[in-house]
Amino acid sequence: MVKFSIPAVAVAIGAGVSSTYAFAPVANTGARSVASSAPLFMSSVAAPEQSPLAPLTVWGDRIPDIIESQNELKSRKMDFAPTIKSSDLGLASDDKEGQLAYVREHAMEIKQQMVDNGAVIFREFDLMKEQEGFVKFYEALGMKTCLDPLHSVSARPTVDGDKNSPVYEAVNKESRKNFFIGMHNEFVGTRAPRAAAFVCFKAAEEGGEFLIADGRQIFRDLKTDLVERLYNRNIRYSVMELPFFGWVDNFPEFVRPAAMGALKGLVSAAINAKV
Repeated sequence: MVKFSIPAVAVAIGAGVSSTYAFAPVANTGARSVASSAPLFMSSVAAPEQSPLAPLTVWGDRIPDIIESQNELKSRKMDFAPTIKSSDLGLASDDKEGQLAYVREHAMEIKQQMVDNGAVIFREFDLMKEQEGFVKFYEALGMKTCLDPLHSVSARPTVDGDKNSPVYEAVNKESRKNFFIGMHNEFVGTRAPRAAAFVCFKAAEEGGEFLIADGRQIFRDLKTDLVERLYNRNIRYSVMELPFFGWVDNFPEFVRPAAMGALKGLVSAAINAKV
């Protein structure tokens, strides 16, 4: 797991999806906000006014022997989230043109690092401290934009207020202030961007650290018997914000089991149909 404070930018491959579909390559020549990225393909067609929906989630084939896969991963050396510093490149932190030229020239190399290492962290890049430069950054990198997977429920506003903007704010609603959001994959229901770029335009007054974790390392370090039980029982972990049901306690005791059973059915249906 990597924890870092602002200023920094992280680009990461979506977990559980084919990483080769994360980008549209760009030529090497030429001039906790989130930018979501759609599939990889060569294209010279101008982007539409409104970004397309996030791609459908791609699930892999069933793994014949999950324990063998875990053991194979334990034998491999894995590097996660290498850092690229502007000063290490001989560039001043405020040399936005030089930083943009570097991203353009090394786009394929950076994307390969993402595929190999899961994420890449950029530090000392003033280029990405404002939305205009952030957009130039991910366009130079070749990330094709798509709508937020939460677009249909309007959970996240765009940074500049433009409904067609691909740069979203983090979920920051008053109603969610008491909810802890733990480590999670960047997909919702049936849709998942293949990669995403995260940036902070305004540092938090307190705290504000951003966490990214390597799903490969989590899988590697889980207890073997737990991995086997989770996989063979087809357990799915799903989170959904729902109203509190304390009012059920006001029912007569003999009514509560039936009421809770009905609520459980409704909740299951809601989770299965969410977004």
